[in-house]
Amino acid sequence: MKEKISSKGYYWGYKTVVTITHSGNKLTLSTADNTDIDYEVNSTDGGSPASNTVTFYNIAKSHQSKIHKGDHIVIKSGPSDLYGVLSEGNITNITPETLDSADKSFQVTFTEGIDYSKDKRLYSKFNGSKMVKKTVTAGKTKVTYTKRQVKKVNIAFKKGVKAKQIIDRIKRDAKIEISVCRLKKNKVYKKGYTLSSKPLTAIKAIAKDCGSKVYYRQGKLVIDDNAKPNPYNEHLYLDMKNGLTAEPTADESDGGSKTYTLACFDDPRLSAGSAVYVKATNISGLKRVKSVNHKHDKSTYEMEVVVYA
Repeated sequence: MKEKISSKGYYWGYKTVVTITHSGNKLTLSTADNTDIDYEVNSTDGGSPASNTVTFYNIAKSHQSKIHKGDHIVIKSGPSDLYGVLSEGNITNITPETLDSADKSFQVTFTEGIDYSKDKRLYSKFNGSKMVKKTVTAGKTKVTYTKRQVKKVNIAFKKGVKAKQIIDRIKRDAKIEISVCRLKKNKVYKKGYTLSSKPLTAIKAIAKDCGSKVYYRQGKLVIDDNAKPNPYNEHLYLDMKNGLTAEPTADESDGGSKTYTLACFDDPRLSAGSAVYVKATNISGLKRVKSVNHKHDKSTYEMEVVVYA
């Protein structure tokens, strides 16, 4: 299949817009309205939702009072013709206003997407209860009392069940949203399968059995088979005349896999799992993205991209 390579767009005319929703009410803050906004947004294929920060400068107290823990936040940024969603999630921490040189800064931290790692809805599925007698010994005294015993069961699947069937059942029952689901192989569990772990943990284990991995991407949960072309279809072109701001550097010890780190102008299209065509002195060809660090600090919009060799 012919690869789709794109060099669309110019890296100038940046803007950032942050939308925060609290109880159905939306607060929008934008650099187009002369609001100074810095951010550090991460994307990685490691599996855990990334922690990100957004810093507002000199915003009104009335705006600050509308921002709370648990609120949903969407951050969009980029050049005028490449503008798009960087990430979204829920606010986990708010740093009260502090004096930063001549400016007053107000910072929020948010976790990308929805963190399903602590979800126990399937792990402790309720299946009835009954009264039972319990006896305890306190010194030489035995005490018998009646207690309600709750029975909880795990979900079991029949012999010959396929991985995709299990994942579909888990995500439906646990209300887990998966935006892309690509399995390298649809494994058949000849002896059946019993869900004896938390929903997301089970999905990750099943995806691994199928040669795929689970991670968050622009606030969405994905299952990726690492195929080329990738399911997101960006296939961006990066060289010293288009995107790159320095020659790539090699890292031989990145979790056992050789990687390259690219310094680039910020581009919201790039996230973990993206495919980029890199042309430089020491690396050339279509590469998969392992992680991206998007960063805006005062006047600079830049990103650090790590790709697999």
